[in-house]
Amino acid sequence: MDINELTLVLPGSIRSKKNSKIATVIGGKNKPRRAILLPSKAYTAWEKGARRAAWKHAILPPLTCPVWIEAHIYYKGQQPDLSGSCESIGDCLEGIIYADDSQIYSWDGSRLHHDVEDPRTVVTIRW
Repeated sequence: MDINELTLVLPGSIRSKKNSKIATVIGGKNKPRRAILLPSKAYTAWEKGARRAAWKHAILPPLTCPVWIEAHIYYKGQQPDLSGSCESIGDCLEGIIYADDSQIYSWDGSRLHHDVEDPRTVVTIRW
């Protein structure tokens, strides 16, 4: 069995999507008002830069097979939540490297590292 591998670097200190939400209310006039949760500006900015970097390594069409991911997350400030960080990476690479993040079979080897000088996320995808 051949194993393919791709390593890419996502710039900046990662933001956890699940811990960075803004509550807002939508609706009014002729529509019922309701509360929704939106990603924070910090998460949105991180994701935009990360997706831009990922597009340089895009697999077209995106993979539809199971993938194994190992992420080394080098963060600048307060230690992020590893599971939330993995969720952010999974969502960020969806549609660029693989079709859906439900294809992720394993996050084995993923780690958090403190690096004030060069925050980044090094992601290795195997399929």
